[in-house]
Amino acid sequence: MCSNNEYDAVRHVLTAPQIAGRTAPYILDGSFDFDGLQREAQTMSGGEQLLVRIAAELWNAEKAAGLWELHRRLDPTNFERVLAALRIARGLHGRTALDALLAA
Repeated sequence: MCSNNEYDAVRHVLTAPQIAGRTAPYILDGSFDFDGLQREAQTMSGGEQLLVRIAAELWNAEKAAGLWELHRRLDPTNFERVLAALRIARGLHGRTALDALLAA
């Protein structure tokens, strides 16, 4: 079972504006239907599919996306969205990377 932070992080990725309408039916209370999301992703663009794979990797802790894909395949807005999701998963929502470094 994943933490609330992990749920919130995955939900943040899956509610990106360009995929939110297509992913909403697969966002459940406390979980996600990744079988359904994978089927839905088959007709998405490459960047949209990557967001679904990143969400799956965050939730299942199984390799689904390459780190190299983040900076090469995501537009700046979705790149920042994924970074925000990682901060949410760590419980650092609202903090920037610089804030986290300065606090260490």
